[in-house]
Amino acid sequence: MTRSDRKALVIGYGNRLRGDDAIGLAVAEALANDPIAGTEVVICHQLTPELAERLAAVETAVFIDATSAGDAGRVRVTRLLAVAVPVAGLAHHIAPQTLLVMSLKLYGRSPEAFLVTVAAGSFDLGDGLSDAVSAALPEAVATVRRLLHARHSVGQERSESTTDPSTSTN
Repeated sequence: MTRSDRKALVIGYGNRLRGDDAIGLAVAEALANDPIAGTEVVICHQLTPELAERLAAVETAVFIDATSAGDAGRVRVTRLLAVAVPVAGLAHHIAPQTLLVMSLKLYGRSPEAFLVTVAAGSFDLGDGLSDAVSAALPEAVATVRRLLHARHSVGQERSESTTDPSTSTN
């Protein structure tokens, strides 16, 4: 897939050895195994500055991660803005919003972006998802698919309306 073919970037991240923290990886793997046209899927342990270039090349980005907020298994979508997020101390990771800022500053653009989170039941040492988070996996995958479908459909409608001279923009 060339850069011009990619409309979306999905980034699932987390730690397989910390229980439910692996949900971002599991969702991204499910999406990679059943690809969405025009979408690149990245599966990684943590967000790194190198992802900024990939972000600049797409229209839409979806980040997938676990959260400690909420009841275990709750899926939530948040729209992200390119705003630097303060980091306390010597953090070993970058927030998605900070990556969007990097993309904008280094490459002149950043995509429309969303964070899909699944509330974790446990971040304890050990591999495998809790029952509640495992049960939420299909919902999280479907949520990402709906987000991307809605964005691609809107993009196609805009493209069609700008090429059709009979379409009014008033």
